[in-house]
Amino acid sequence: REAPHRAPGPWRIAVPPTAQLGAMDDGWAEAYEAAAERLATAGARLGPIDLTPFTDAAALLYEGAFVAERYTAVGEFIDKATTAEVGDLDPTVAAIIRRARDIPAHRLFADQARLGALRDQAMAALAATDADALLLPTAPGHPTLADVAADPLRANARLGRFTNSTNLFDLAAVAVPAGEVAGRPFGVMLIGPAGTDDRLARIAAHLTPRTRLAVVGAHLAGQPLNPQLLALGATFKATTTTAAGYRLFALRTDPPKPGLVHAGSGGHRIEAEIWELPPEGLGALTAALPRPMTIGRVELADGTSAPGFLCEPAALDGAEDITEYGGWRAFRNS
Repeated sequence: REAPHRAPGPWRIAVPPTAQLGAMDDGWAEAYEAAAERLATAGARLGPIDLTPFTDAAALLYEGAFVAERYTAVGEFIDKATTAEVGDLDPTVAAIIRRARDIPAHRLFADQARLGALRDQAMAALAATDADALLLPTAPGHPTLADVAADPLRANARLGRFTNSTNLFDLAAVAVPAGEVAGRPFGVMLIGPAGTDDRLARIAAHLTPRTRLAVVGAHLAGQPLNPQLLALGATFKATTTTAAGYRLFALRTDPPKPGLVHAGSGGHRIEAEIWELPPEGLGALTAALPRPMTIGRVELADGTSAPGFLCEPAALDGAEDITEYGGWRAFRNS
């Protein structure tokens, strides 16, 4: 199925009120709100949504007649299993499947109609927010082995509170780590219409750790090597300058590149762009970087610093000092 067309503009993320998420482990509501805030900081537009049709549909998976599908798949095998074989079956799973044998057909038809109505409500809610994705916790918490042993059906139903409706509604979802709570991993998922997996993955990338990179030369936007950054998942953040104290040289390389060096009191501010990319992207860039280029710490005009492109001192022999132009782009345009 072709993914729905997306109108231009910032990502639009549907975020339900925290109260609608129900009971979660301690700290999980705050972690969810922090993930939503990270998306907002990255430029996404957050909008409220009523989560009720999603959670009501999720409950149907265990509490409704759809469990009868499991009996259709393996019920005959379980019914015919010998005593010895039954010992190898999970007793909770076997009991659920056996109970499904007696669900009347009219309940399935009623639940199908109920599911259709809930899906209509859910899709209308997403459409009302003009959302590209719905942000939810992946699960409401981490059950212990004791929790599962004491009430396995309840524990598993709770784990599926936010995920069960996705398949029932024929939606796509991408789950992504979003930090830790009390030393245990916490994650969120982004849900959208079928066929929007790539869109969801691009939004999810804003939730993963990213590192800044200061760019002053051939990797600037519009310059020959900028596609290398884009291929590594880099995104443009801002145009700025280095702190005072740097000098820029036109190196004898192919393609032409500048060499940035820290000169202390004899230097000036040099135009720079700040890009963000995944840590593994920076690692790949550094590993493939040809001499005489290096990656080092570059001080910026706002007092912060970031990894950035520098060069080996030996490369400056015979290189033209172009510091007076204030940046590589100005020199190339001169």
